[in-house]
Amino acid sequence: MISNLAAAIALVGTLVFAAWAVRQEPSRLRIGWAIGISVLVFVAAGYRLWMQRGTWRPESQSTRAFVELWHRRVVARIRLIRVAFYLIPAWLVFCAVLAAVNWAALAPDVRAHPMDWVEALGIDVLVLPVLFWWLFWYRRRKRAELQEVERILDEMKDSQ
Repeated sequence: MISNLAAAIALVGTLVFAAWAVRQEPSRLRIGWAIGISVLVFVAAGYRLWMQRGTWRPESQSTRAFVELWHRRVVARIRLIRVAFYLIPAWLVFCAVLAAVNWAALAPDVRAHPMDWVEALGIDVLVLPVLFWWLFWYRRRKRAELQEVERILDEMKDSQ
């Protein structure tokens, strides 16, 4: 519930930020970036909703139904993590292509303020390994949780 609320807030916040950025500087580069952000956000949100179908409430009020719901939620979360491993590089490729296409507009600013660009690139280079490390850690944690849920389901099946 809280993660869905946080995702909805992030979705709205990202779209508002993209619209604000385009309003501040309505260039081709900024508009392309905002369109890319919007597509990325809607693809991620759509995939999140698609993966979470059937994970909202248990089918009945039994313990087994709640454990099966827990199992579906963990599997959905693992699938979302898997997609994140693909979306991050796809976003980087999109940004690189966008920068290459608009290099004529970017080059004067890069030459005029090279340290700003080096700083931004440095932050990206530092953030990406941290992001991937967190995704690996979170996936490992969810896989362990999946094993625990499957063990509980097996115990419930054996006791019947």
